[in-house]
Amino acid sequence: MGASSYESNNLGSIWKGKYLPITLANLTVVAVAAFDGLAIVAALPNIAKDLGNVSLSPWVLTAYLATSAVAAIVAGPIIDTIGVRRTFQITGLWFLFTSALAAVAPSMTLLIAARSLQGIGGGLLIAVALASVGLAYPENLRPTAFAANSMVWGTLGLGGPVIAGALLELSGWRLIFVVQLPITAIAIGMGWRRLPDVVNKEEGKGLNFDLRGISLLSICIIASLVAVSELTKSPILAVILFVTTGLFTYLYWYHSGQDRDPVLLRRHIIKFPLNRIHIASALALITGLATDNYLPLYMQTTRGRSEAFASFSVVFLTVGWTSAAFATSKILNRKNEEDVILLGSILMIPSVLLAGISVSFAYDLKILFAAYFLIGASIGFISTSGLTLLQSSSTPEEMGRTNSAHQFLRTLAITYGVAIGGAIILSVVKARTGDVESVRKVLSGDNVTVASDTIEAIGSGLAWAHVFSGSTACIGLFVAVSLYRKKKALQVNQ
Repeated sequence: MGASSYESNNLGSIWKGKYLPITLANLTVVAVAAFDGLAIVAALPNIAKDLGNVSLSPWVLTAYLATSAVAAIVAGPIIDTIGVRRTFQITGLWFLFTSALAAVAPSMTLLIAARSLQGIGGGLLIAVALASVGLAYPENLRPTAFAANSMVWGTLGLGGPVIAGALLELSGWRLIFVVQLPITAIAIGMGWRRLPDVVNKEEGKGLNFDLRGISLLSICIIASLVAVSELTKSPILAVILFVTTGLFTYLYWYHSGQDRDPVLLRRHIIKFPLNRIHIASALALITGLATDNYLPLYMQTTRGRSEAFASFSVVFLTVGWTSAAFATSKILNRKNEEDVILLGSILMIPSVLLAGISVSFAYDLKILFAAYFLIGASIGFISTSGLTLLQSSSTPEEMGRTNSAHQFLRTLAITYGVAIGGAIILSVVKARTGDVESVRKVLSGDNVTVASDTIEAIGSGLAWAHVFSGSTACIGLFVAVSLYRKKKALQVNQ
């Protein structure tokens, strides 16, 4: 049992006493990260119009994702060595400074550079938020803490696009970064002295940076992100980059077996139950986000709805996720984590099937939105229970590394899920119409007229994307059953 050495008392609430400032600091950090993602997507067309270099605008998002994924890995050894508190202090100030740089960037190139630096701080802050749940709260309060984090994501899922739109109307895209400054400062102030300190205070233990391992993993991340972005533009280049990714993944795996202290330890990936948790959560995210991110495109074109209505369509998965996260915090009082993960995995398959059928046969949108609420609920059950089981299976001394490994894989799963879903849709459109530029313009926020054959192809492409999601859901169920059986067998033998 990986109970926190920071607090041994199993009573209390995350909203009372010494836990309250930690809860507020964590939720503020999560709010900054959630708002950043939603707002920058909404602001991309405005950024491109203001700074030019439209072809580079997707890198405003991609650069942040790449560096935040690398930072998620590096965060583990840092947290385990200097503690959550000092890591939070340093990275909070870093995120504050780089947000200011992004706000005043005079060109697209410099904005991408600032976003790359900001991603380092963002990745570290999210890793700190996850690790602090495992270190600051007793085991029985962790599901509630994760549910509260999901509540923030859900709230911003509902209100974030509205806030972003208002800021863009008020003063343009730079205000989105400016608004992050006081919110980040509040989070830093609340968590400055209250987050957990160093758990493993070994004399003479210094911070070790595995530069070779970080370099190898960075190449893997960058090559794979560029590969998925080039799938429909340049398939040959994408294949070369995927091969490069595989090669450097192998080189890192070999390195991690030879180095005494690699940045990402093998056991944090392959040890049971961590391996099943990583795979189940990653597959759930890929399943949901491969299609959900393209509902606005489908609504705006195939269903002929307004841009505002289209933006609202992504809310249902988020609300389902948040609702299930809260339900999980109650269910875990009576059931084990593997039970809830299996429940979410079983629910996922009919939910994706219903969504795919609704798209294929143009059913009433209420049915489609209900299906996405259930898909979100499935993710909520799997993700929240997975995080709780991961932390209870980790020692406090390695809480940073296990959480960082999980966050790294989740980040990649989200990125790949969105990229693969988009590639499927664009491939179908290209095969049927020979042209995908109008779809790219709609995805970029441009107001263009889409031809009728392209509109039909988009609907068909989204239906095929659901076929892909259905296959990943089936694999996810297989992994959940494997986790359930092995956990029960271990409980019988104990």
